[in-house]
Amino acid sequence: MGFLMLDQRVLAEWLEANCAAQGVPVHVTDPGVLARVGVLMGAAPGTDGRGSGRSTAAAS
Repeated sequence: MGFLMLDQRVLAEWLEANCAAQGVPVHVTDPGVLARVGVLMGAAPGTDGRGSGRSTAAAS
């Protein structure tokens, strides 16, 4: 698998334009959404997605 060199400015402009066209924010901060995306990307449910095993659940 090779690496594709991308100009970060061009990538940022593309991302912003596509997010605007779809009506979604560029930055996602909702913990529930981030947890679901983490699971989709292969992170174990209930972890912080970095492999540390730390829970993202709020302490009771």
